[in-house]
Amino acid sequence: MRNHAGVHRTMNAVVFYSNTGQSRAIATYFANQLGYPLADIETKCAEHYRNLVLVFPVHCQNIPDIVKSFLKNVSVENLTAIATYGKMCCGNVLYEIQKNYQKNIIAGAYIPTKHSYIDNDDVFCDFDKLKPIVEKVKEPSYIQLPKLYKNPLADVFPKLRSRLGLTIQRSADCGGCNLCAERCSFGAIQSGITNRKCIRCLKCVEACPRQALKIKLGLPLKLYLRKKKTNELIIYI
Repeated sequence: MRNHAGVHRTMNAVVFYSNTGQSRAIATYFANQLGYPLADIETKCAEHYRNLVLVFPVHCQNIPDIVKSFLKNVSVENLTAIATYGKMCCGNVLYEIQKNYQKNIIAGAYIPTKHSYIDNDDVFCDFDKLKPIVEKVKEPSYIQLPKLYKNPLADVFPKLRSRLGLTIQRSADCGGCNLCAERCSFGAIQSGITNRKCIRCLKCVEACPRQALKIKLGLPLKLYLRKKKTNELIIYI
C-alpha cells in the first residue's frame, strides 16, 4: 500500500535483528503463527505499521543501536516487543522502549536463549509458551511495562567493555573470501581483522565458511559468564 506521498506502508509485519540466528528463529515462529511477512531490520523497512512484532537480542543489557535507530524512525500503532537474552541479565530494554520512544505496546517478552559467547549453551525451543503473545497480537490492548533491574554499569562505555572482554582472532584457516566483511553491518571487519567499530555481535564468526574466526574471552568476561544462569521467560500481555 502507498499513501498520498508515495511512501511504502506495511500494515502488519514481524521485523527482526539477529546476528547468530536465534532471534530470527523466534521471529520466524511469530511470522508463521500470525501470517505476517518477515523482514530483517537491516533491509529497507516500512515507515508505518499497524501491527508490528519486533524481535531483537539484548546487547550488554541495552537496546542495540540499530534497533534504536529503527524505533526512532518508525510509527507503530500496536507494538509487540520481544527481547532475547543470553540467560544472564535481560536488563530493562522493554521499559526503555516504551519510555524513550513513546510506543504503544500491546505485548512483550524477555526470552532466554543461548548466550553467544558460550558454546555448550542451549537455544530456546519451547515455542508453545509463546502462544499467549500470539493471541494478544490478534486482540490488541495496550499495557504498561514494569521497570526491571539493570546494572548501573551497563551504560558505562558498553562498546569499549565489549572490546576489552572479547577479541576475535583470524586463524590460518582463513581463505581470504572476505565474507565476514560482506556480512558485517557496521564496516567493522576486513579480511578477518576487526576495528573499533566492532560490537562483538559475532555475525562474522557465524558467517565464516571455514570457521577461521575464533573468539578469545578476557578473564573478567570469563568470570562473569560463570555466574548462575537464569532460564526465566518473562511475558507481558
